[in-house]
Parts: sequence; C-alpha cells; structure tokens
Amino acid sequence: MSKDRFFLSRRLLAFLLISGAAAAVSRPLAGEEAVFAPFVSRLKAEVKNSLLRLSWIDSQDARGPVYIYRSTRPFTESGETALLNPVTVPYGVQSYVDEPDLSRSVYYFVAASDESGRRYKIFIPNSNVVVFGHSGETGRETGIFGLEAKTDGAGVILSWRTSAVSRVPILYRSAKPLRATQDLLSALVVKTGPVPPFIDYPVPGIPCYYAVVFEDELAGGVVEIIPGANATVEAVEVRSETDAAGTGEMRSIPLPLISSSNGPRAPVPVSPEMSKAVPDIRTERTILPPRKPRAFREDLQAPAGGEESVIRAIVQGPFSGRDWETSRTELTRYLSLPREGRHEARAHFYLAQAWYFSGNYREALVEFLAVQPVYPQEANEWIEDTLSRLID
Repeated sequence: MSKDRFFLSRRLLAFLLISGAAAAVSRPLAGEEAVFAPFVSRLKAEVKNSLLRLSWIDSQDARGPVYIYRSTRPFTESGETALLNPVTVPYGVQSYVDEPDLSRSVYYFVAASDESGRRYKIFIPNSNVVVFGHSGETGRETGIFGLEAKTDGAGVILSWRTSAVSRVPILYRSAKPLRATQDLLSALVVKTGPVPPFIDYPVPGIPCYYAVVFEDELAGGVVEIIPGANATVEAVEVRSETDAAGTGEMRSIPLPLISSSNGPRAPVPVSPEMSKAVPDIRTERTILPPRKPRAFREDLQAPAGGEESVIRAIVQGPFSGRDWETSRTELTRYLSLPREGRHEARAHFYLAQAWYFSGNYREALVEFLAVQPVYPQEANEWIEDTLSRLID
C-alpha cells in the first residue's frame, strides 16, 4: 500500500471513530472482515457550454438513491447539509448535469443511502466531495508559473517553471485566448506529461495560445487558469513554408523542387513508341469504392442504462436506418452536454460518418481527426478515404 493510500485510510478510520457513524463499521464477508463503505467514490466535475457534469462510482454497500448537495462553502460538518435541498438521483445512474453559477467556486457533496432511504453523510475529499474553483475568486497558486511560448522555425518552444515536479502536467493549445477553465473545452490536448522545454508543431499561419494544468486537478474539477502564470497572454504564430521562402512555387515533400539555376535545357525528342503510347494513358482519377457505415459491437447490443442507452438508441435507430440528418441532429444534441471520454469519442466517430455519408467531407474530416487519438486504426482508414474525396 502506498503512503498516500495509507494516510487516507487512517484519516477515514479516524473520522468514523470520532463522528460515531455507527453504520460505517466492519462486517463479516465470506469468513473475513470487510470494510463497510457506504459512500460514492471518484467524484469528478467537468464543464462544457456553461453546464457542469458530475460523475461518480456508486457504493456497493449502500444501494439506495444518491443525494447531491451543492453549496458555495466547503462541506466540513454533516449539519451544514440540513439547510440544503439535495437532488435525488437513482442508484446506477452515476452522473448528473447541473447548471450552477460558474463565476464563483461551487462545492458538491454526493451522499449515498441504503434502500430504506437512510443517508450516509460522510465527507471524503476527492472521493465524494469536489469543488469547481474560479480562478478570479480563489487566488490560489496553480503550481505552474512563467509559461512562455517562442517560435523557432516550424515549431514553438514552450517553457515553464513548477513547484510540483512529481505531478503530471497537461499542455493545451487553442486558437483563442485561454483565460478561464471553460476555455479548455474548446482547446486541444497537445501532450500529457511534457517536460520543459517542449517543442510543439502547430499548423502554420494560425495564432496559438497555450496553457498547462495538472492532471490530478483536472480530474478533481479544481483547475484554475491564470493568464501570465500557467497560460500565455499573447498569441504565437508559426510562418508557413511559402511565407518563409517568399514564394508560392515551393512544392511540399515528397515532390522534389526542380532547380533551374543552370538555365533551360534543350528539349529531348520523344521516341515513336512513346508517341503511340501517350493516347492510351488514362487521365481520370481513381474513385475509391463507397464505404459502409461502421458501428462498435457494444453499441449493437441491447440498450443499457445511463449514457450507453442514448448512444445505442441513436446507432440502432436513425444511424442504422441511414437517416443522416436525424443522426447528426441527435448526436450534436448528445455532445452539447459534458460526456465521459470514451462515450464522447464514440459519438464523434458516428457524427463523422453521418457527415461523410451526407457528402460533407470537410466536416467529416474534422470529426475523424478529433477521434484519431482514441481510435487510431478506425479513424485512419476513414481519414485516408475522406482526403481522397476532397481532392478535385
């Protein structure tokens, strides 16, 4: 057992003994002593489009509904929840979407209950209690400061300092300024665990802003963006090859650049055999055979509860019926709310196919590129096909 888990276990045990929570005791299980854990775990908060999504893992020992408490103050005593009106969520759902005031810090506590409705108000930070902080209010240091971005040829050199070298940083890039936590939703994850100085290679000609946050703060919903500290204030832009060379006649690799510095060469006469073969050369572009819609095996099974049921209903409904317009509408609506990573990636993959079969290959390409890090093999096949259809 690691030192962190050891101290967490001791803190939890001390809490149970001091508070006198009679229900949180050991009980026998298959001839052994098993810890009775009537509380949810891995509570996370994610924000998208001004909505906040909570997700957690239900307790195996308390199978009644869970109660979600929201406050503008930290949860320290069970009596504080008496004045709050909780939201009830059935056991097994394990997620809830809220629309709080994100201009200030918001605290959440998810309490488990047994089948008789008895609530277990046991506060465990980073397990069933989470805070979504606002950078302008808390003034808390991010642990990352002095983030700088400088162009160097085709790349951008990023450097920063940190007071927590053992924590895992995540580097974001965006075409828009990153001033608040919500701005990370439209940003691209460049690298997880980069070591400064780090070189990024963005698309030339597009201004870029960067931010660095810690992975554990992102998972706990307590990320703060402070421009000038862990986020760049001014944009950097890499010049394209044509801009750098001052000419638009440069061909990109692998086509060679033909030099004419030695002057024009005399024409070489074509042989009679070549003259006869030229008319037989076909000039039309090869058209790839049409692809068939693809669905993951798990989405062809019987609908389950929670987010799984929504995706499966779309796949087995309008998507399988090749109603691409309805598929796009329902998938876009599904993605308008914060979703768990793998569910969101699958939804983007189906949305990309809906655009593809509608003939909008540019939109399809953007979606396929978005899911490439999660499903590289599947996405690469579609990307190659889509690119071939974008060529005039």
